[in-house]
Amino acid sequence: MKRITKITIWLLAAGWLAGCDKKEELVYQSADGVYFDFPESDLTHQRIDSVIYSFALFPELATDTILLPVRVSGNRTGAARKVKVMLIADKTTAQAGLHYKALAAEYVLPADSGRLDIPVVLYNTDPLLAEKAVKLMLQLKPSADFGTTIPKLDTAKIIFSNRLEKPLWWEIWQGELGEYSRVKHELFIRVSGTNKLTEDRADWQATPKVLYHTRRFRSFLTNPQTWVAENPAEGYVITPGANGTLEFYHSGNTAKKFVLTLNPADGRYYFTDEDGDPVI
Repeated sequence: MKRITKITIWLLAAGWLAGCDKKEELVYQSADGVYFDFPESDLTHQRIDSVIYSFALFPELATDTILLPVRVSGNRTGAARKVKVMLIADKTTAQAGLHYKALAAEYVLPADSGRLDIPVVLYNTDPLLAEKAVKLMLQLKPSADFGTTIPKLDTAKIIFSNRLEKPLWWEIWQGELGEYSRVKHELFIRVSGTNKLTEDRADWQATPKVLYHTRRFRSFLTNPQTWVAENPAEGYVITPGANGTLEFYHSGNTAKKFVLTLNPADGRYYFTDEDGDPVI
């Protein structure tokens, strides 16, 4: 009986192992694919499929690069492979050469890698970006090395502009900042030392920092020329413009200039906002 029991156990074990071998053989039967690996939103807990960008937050930049994360669904290999991404023309409003650098025909995924960042180069040279956003809609396409096995994850959208909207923190600190305008907001980002303020006015520990940034900004508006002279490391300059005006801009981005106009009543130069009013 003991011998029969041992043989039975051995046969059962062998059968179980054979079954395991068969299951393991079925793990990677589909072709390798690629998909856009965007995270979920912390607020909605839904997958993010868009990148929203504003050059107005980075005024010294004439160009910037967005990296779109692509991940492999399948095996890694010891050889480099190619990923193909194309523009969806009827869902794109941005123009190649004006708003972005034309896409490459293919992008190379390094050997032994399961992830690739596809670079999309954006341009901040079109003045109309200060008035409206443009959109790039991209889609992964099958290549010689990869399929697109997850249709819901094969597209990515980039929306970008050079425009700002009034943030909540401006309303909270309006007593320090004054009336809002987009031009004033842009100038604040350039010279205050920050691109936003805390939205918690009850946080007394943050108040000194807020006052530092707002007073630095107010000092600039009062006398831009003095501010530029005292902060050469910031990279901003003021040069003569047309008809007795002055032009304020960053030396690394001469495409974006702010005009200063002399007010004869008080002998001071003022910036002008989008409605034609002085920035004060």
